[in-house]
Amino acid sequence: MERIIELRKKAKENGNPILRDRSFELLLSKVKEEKPKSILEIGVNVGLSGIAMLLTEPNASLSGIEIDEDIIAIAKENYRLFGVEKRAKIFQGDASSIIPILTGEYDFIFLDGPKGHYFEYLPHLLSILKVGGTLFADNVLFRGYVGDKVKTPHRFNTTKHSMENFLNAITTDSNLQTEIIDIEDGISITKKIK
Repeated sequence: MERIIELRKKAKENGNPILRDRSFELLLSKVKEEKPKSILEIGVNVGLSGIAMLLTEPNASLSGIEIDEDIIAIAKENYRLFGVEKRAKIFQGDASSIIPILTGEYDFIFLDGPKGHYFEYLPHLLSILKVGGTLFADNVLFRGYVGDKVKTPHRFNTTKHSMENFLNAITTDSNLQTEIIDIEDGISITKKIK
């Protein structure tokens, strides 16, 4: 895991939007606790979170979605470097097009894609999440704009409202059990209970 931490640091320095440290630790502790066999990651980036999840749970396989072809090449090389390439595959394209056509079921979904689309993705994600499975979403408090901790610039209003709709949906659905954790940019952990 030391090598992953090193690569995360380098990715941050290069301006890659990677999961913040405490959120990353929480993600891995959840994976360790849940022991998922099938993981879906929306927003693969350079593959470091996916690799860390696969190293944490050696029996898991991972499917990821990433739109940027150049980033996918880096992620695949990283998978190879860590020896997880046989357990990880990436769908290249826009998550809005890919998520609705996914088949199969997942034990664990890590949502870290375009923030303004979380609410749009939600029904599709819940339909492929197994009962007992977990949806782990990053950035749900969106820079403090959600919940009005700070004044929202006009250009972020659509994303803010979409995220508020997402949070409302995951906290009011009786089929779900959700915890919102106010660390860094906000995490939601949702368990599908029925």
